[in-house]
Amino acid sequence: MGAMPRPLCLVIVNPAAGGGRTERLWRDLRDDLRRLGLVFEWAPTTGPGSATDLARAAADRGLGLVVAVGGDGTLNEVVNGAVADDRPRPSVGAILTGRGRDAARNFGLAADPRAAARRLVEGADVSVDLVRAEWPGGVQRWVVSAAGAGFDAAVAVRAASRRGRGTLPYLLSIVATLSAHATVAAEIDADGERAWSGRLSAAVVANGAHYGGGMKIAPAADPSDGRLDLVVLGDLGRLELLRWLPTVYRGRHLANPKVRARAARRVTIRPASPLPVHVDGEIAPATPVTFTVRPGALRLRR
Repeated sequence: MGAMPRPLCLVIVNPAAGGGRTERLWRDLRDDLRRLGLVFEWAPTTGPGSATDLARAAADRGLGLVVAVGGDGTLNEVVNGAVADDRPRPSVGAILTGRGRDAARNFGLAADPRAAARRLVEGADVSVDLVRAEWPGGVQRWVVSAAGAGFDAAVAVRAASRRGRGTLPYLLSIVATLSAHATVAAEIDADGERAWSGRLSAAVVANGAHYGGGMKIAPAADPSDGRLDLVVLGDLGRLELLRWLPTVYRGRHLANPKVRARAARRVTIRPASPLPVHVDGEIAPATPVTFTVRPGALRLRR
């Protein structure tokens, strides 16, 4: 009796990821997956939210594996479609071809696309944490690596409109956002306690150490510890931000007395006036927002 075929999976491809690089890479990756013996269907995304719709439909069909081919934002959308509390969850795989690829650093995924393709067949599933973002009115979203409110979200808005590869578009967006930077009064609660009250530049909730294309925003963050990591950038002026931003790549920004970090299971951010919010680099509704860790919510193929 011959071996049973592998469970059918859906591969969701964002051809625009990486400045269009993904569309070119996918031609070879598709052939690689077939040679490796993966039985799959594939579908391209057609715009924002498309990957979530495709992943949700695949989960509703009972497929065992849903794969994101694209950037961190594509992976976020796939997770938001694949993971639900009211149905069996498929495993999620990723071939990261975008600019930042922070999920590779945070979750031990292969950064090389061809190596990542092999792991879809030869790898194993592990359970990792997710963070649930919730806004007034009932809007909810999963966070895979990190979310932020304030300065870094304003940067994400600018970066989303820029073309190019690597971290350069993100760095250029930082410089442009600095010119309009102003702190706001805010309160932040963590596990029912007041964690911050005062002027705020940004607040980041991290499930992994890296975001923004390699910035080590939360050096202690571990996506398997059942906690999220809150990093608060307080009353930092434009020149202070410019001076301290390079230290984030080495995790040394925590030495700044205006920066605070702590672990928590639930965080609520309430500024005096609405701040922009990003989720894994993708634009989300403005504050107020609450984040709650969900231990082991994602089955990840790696």
